Amino acid sequence: LAHLMNASLGNAGRTVHYVEPVEAEPVDEMRSLRDLVADMNRGVVDVLVIVGGNPVFTAPRDIAFGDALSRVARRVHLSQFDDETSALCDWHIPEAHYLEAWGDTRAFDGTTTIVQPLIAPLYKSKSAYELVAMLTSRPERSGHDIVRHYWRSRFTGEGFDEHWEQSLNDGFIAGTASAPKQVA
Repeated sequence: LAHLMNASLGNAGRTVHYVEPVEAEPVDEMRSLRDLVADMNRGVVDVLVIVGGNPVFTAPRDIAFGDALSRVARRVHLSQFDDETSALCDWHIPEAHYLEAWGDTRAFDGTTTIVQPLIAPLYKSKSAYELVAMLTSRPERSGHDIVRHYWRSRFTGEGFDEHWEQSLNDGFIAGTASAPKQVA
């Protein structure tokens, strides 16, 4: 009804702007979780890296995530808490608090924001970005280096250093908002 009212009032393109969904590859998360558990139960998952969350505790009971997890040969959990999932994993990696980590994210309109840490890590924790780097051929890269390198690879033209500094100052990367979409 809201879309119909906005269309009737002529708001589309004036006060209401439609864009493509920010989520790059939307999936049915419950189906995806069930598929993962089925694969774990069949023994086809050799290594499982769980980034954040506590699926042993939060997954629906009928999924029996904890039972399936015990069938995986190597289990790694990145989390701020030593919880039920950590207890069933071979490795628990302390996760950096979001105020301690570099990152990037998108706003509802697609604009990219660079997430800057407010404090240095208090402990020897890792962000999700740094964990993924540890699993590659570049384990020494910091969160800052990972984010900066990614956005450098997306930048065309001269003056990346100035563009980067301006983006950090402004709190967003100019020109990254999604193009408006015409809908009927």
